[in-house]
Amino acid sequence: MADGNLSEAYKWVKRRLKRELWPREKQFIATGGDASPDGFKRSNRERPRTDDDSNRFDARLIRWLLTQEIPGIVCRPEGVTVMGLWIEETLSLGYVDCERAINASNCTFQEAPVLRNAQLNGLYLTGTALPGFNAVRLTCNGPIHLDTGFTANACVQLGGSRITGHVYCRGGHFASKKGPALNLSSAEIGADVFLNDGFTAHGAVKLVRVQIVGQLTCDDGKFEATDGLSLNCNAAVIGADVFLRNKFNATGRVDFARAQVTGNLRCQSAHFNGAFNAEGAKIEGGFFWENVSGKVVVLDLTETSVERLNDDSGSWAKVKTPKLSGFRFDSIQSDMTVQDRLNLLGRKSERTISCPFQMTRRRNDFDPQPYSQLAKVYDAMGHRRDAAKVRYARDERLMWATFFRALAPPKPDTFGQGLAFVSLVWGCGYRVTFGYGHAPFKALRTALLILAATVWLANATYQRGEMAPANVDILLSDDWKDAIKNGCPSIQTASCTMPLRLWENTPAGQDYEAFSPCIYALDLFLPLGTLAQKDSWAPSKDRGAFGWTLHYCRWIIQLSGWLLIATAAAVFSGVLGKKD
Repeated sequence: MADGNLSEAYKWVKRRLKRELWPREKQFIATGGDASPDGFKRSNRERPRTDDDSNRFDARLIRWLLTQEIPGIVCRPEGVTVMGLWIEETLSLGYVDCERAINASNCTFQEAPVLRNAQLNGLYLTGTALPGFNAVRLTCNGPIHLDTGFTANACVQLGGSRITGHVYCRGGHFASKKGPALNLSSAEIGADVFLNDGFTAHGAVKLVRVQIVGQLTCDDGKFEATDGLSLNCNAAVIGADVFLRNKFNATGRVDFARAQVTGNLRCQSAHFNGAFNAEGAKIEGGFFWENVSGKVVVLDLTETSVERLNDDSGSWAKVKTPKLSGFRFDSIQSDMTVQDRLNLLGRKSERTISCPFQMTRRRNDFDPQPYSQLAKVYDAMGHRRDAAKVRYARDERLMWATFFRALAPPKPDTFGQGLAFVSLVWGCGYRVTFGYGHAPFKALRTALLILAATVWLANATYQRGEMAPANVDILLSDDWKDAIKNGCPSIQTASCTMPLRLWENTPAGQDYEAFSPCIYALDLFLPLGTLAQKDSWAPSKDRGAFGWTLHYCRWIIQLSGWLLIATAAAVFSGVLGKKD
């Protein structure tokens, strides 16, 4: 460029600045947009801590160059490069279509740059210190670098921006005494966002409704809230994975409510102090909750859907209140046992209902959906026994919740209370006999107990002579009448013999159907009526306590047999039992 042209450019800038040009400003004009201290590009490239004539620079020259206001000077095709400078005044490029990249790495800005609605081909502020940054609705056809020692002492505003490249904030330090430290809300980012490897934020990082084509990486990032929120990704749309791993540290609430993540949401080897909200989030990959430390006040997975759940007991132990209503997942990859899962579900948040009893005025209600979801996944994975255990635990709590819910209204009617108690009694019986239909072979144990008790009672009654033939012809025969006449009139005493013992010695007694306590018990219990024992023998209710007991227990035993067999048929046919 001719000296005359440079002289004219120098004069024009001097008139605008109303002072002599500093060396870096002359260098900037002479090169068409490139300025740095002598030897800077070959050194360690630290930003200046103090100003002197070798590094002072006025930010307004960047705008004048990009808007072609400096006579005879055209910006280089690769854009503006100012490195290692102490930059004064405001870099104001609001609504400017630069069509160039700006590289202001390792600089110290005295005033916050303003790039509202500007258009750039790239922005490089690596290692730079700013008192703030306003680039709302910026259009950047390239990457943005706010990394490796970048420092901002007020909010960095990139809300509503459209960025086609990566956003690099790894190793950057963001702080704000009021409002968010970094705001990318409603931004559209065509690649990845890196808030990792030493990234720190004192103040919220807002990515509300952000659209990221690539991944969001926050590994080894430190997020410290000043107003309750540390990382806000509410309603964010992320086209790949989200990484909150490897010493990720959040103090304050982390919010992924209603977010859509195409890949995985990985919370691994992370530290949380506050709530984690993923209510209504849709995660097409896995949700990883592993090796988590800290104190998670609430982990909200209400109506959250994930493809796969990867977790461990230790990480869930850090969660004070898990909210799991409507949480859906298709598979599990974990070392947690079914009992670990049940312990977790037992701690989940429930709404409270009023209780009519004096000892407890408030009681937790019960939402069965998380249990049903877990059982469904266990079934799909082939863990049928685990699924049955989960359904058993669900129905146990559901029975009591239904009972207390029926009594919860301020003035429950008498019929409703009675029905609630009947349902509770039926439920307890159903639990003992069939495990709510999820352990049907419990009925065999119950049946064996009833049969054993009946065999013992029938045998004891017969041995004491408190049984009698149930045949009308026998009871009207002379042999039986003689036995009645010569035997004990009622209860046996030492001086008399029971009529049954006298009659057994007659020819009719010896030829009669022999009494078998086992077959008699089966004949009572089974609704078949083909074993001929209950039709041949009957207990005498007036001849002793055993006879009286068996006489009145016969109907209970028969009824229990009918109920057990009918319920067993319903369970094994699928009418009762597994219901999701």
